[in-house]
Amino acid sequence: MKMAILMSDGCASISVSAALEAFNMANALYCHSRQLDEPLFELFTASPDGNAVPCTGGLQLVPEYSLADLPPADLVMVPGYMFNVLRVLPTLDNLYDWLRRVHAQGSALASLCTGAFINAEAGLLDGRQATTHWAFAGQFARRYPKVQLHAERTLTEDGHVYCSGGANSGGDLLLHLIRKYGSPQLAADCGKHLLIDGTQQTQLPYASASFKKQHGDGDILNVQLWLERHLHESIVIEQLAEQFNIGQRHFIRRFKDATGHTPIHYLQNLRLERARLLLESSDSAFDQITLQVGYDDHNSFRRLFKQRVGLTPSEYRKKFQCLMPLGALQ
Repeated sequence: MKMAILMSDGCASISVSAALEAFNMANALYCHSRQLDEPLFELFTASPDGNAVPCTGGLQLVPEYSLADLPPADLVMVPGYMFNVLRVLPTLDNLYDWLRRVHAQGSALASLCTGAFINAEAGLLDGRQATTHWAFAGQFARRYPKVQLHAERTLTEDGHVYCSGGANSGGDLLLHLIRKYGSPQLAADCGKHLLIDGTQQTQLPYASASFKKQHGDGDILNVQLWLERHLHESIVIEQLAEQFNIGQRHFIRRFKDATGHTPIHYLQNLRLERARLLLESSDSAFDQITLQVGYDDHNSFRRLFKQRVGLTPSEYRKKFQCLMPLGALQ
């Protein structure tokens, strides 16, 4: 299996190094278990022009090949670009042409994190299922409406095109590829050695809700600030519109235009975010937290939490709670 791992200016070095480490681990375990010298995966690295690449974080990566000299590959891995992705897209026209050509010639494509933007910009995700980092999902969906985006997933596979979600989700994709092109046992062994469980199927527990405020509607901004101060109270949306002297139908339309959400959905997000914070930072029972965020019905809020976050409150607390004070570590 010949695998090409790409890099270009501004990419995340962790994407490149993680792929190299995972596939080299697979090679080491494969050769050891079979007493062989020939690896399962033959790895190549390449940049568009073959020159060294400055990455986010200040590291510089040196590739083996340019795209023009790169040997044919069964799979091409596109790195993530962290928060640089929208800035670098206009600089990669040659890479898009190359990706379209090698995919048409039979190479599978895989992207880590925001690397999905690169394949989407090349038109290679049109009509396909895809995912990317949850924080960029809105921008991705607006920019590439032909892509079937599943931002809640940690990985997708559609027609020999693979995508992963946020940075740590890249480990899930790498194990998936080792499982697919190696074996389930090899993937399990790699997961144990690299401490990747590969079982997280959703990004929802990690995704923070967006509370857009830079929209220019002063009246709606005042409503948002009021909601933040009073979300622990019983709030009736119809009364809220009246309180701020905005007609009911006009209020809902203006609120959605400004924030991207209906008032009730926005209020639910506020309460869910506050509940998540309390689960992470306190030992309060969930019934108490429910009251603190303005809900009376514990069961209905528990169901809403599970539906929107992807974990039960107790599962979320177990995964993310950090109660130990910093001084205890000193």
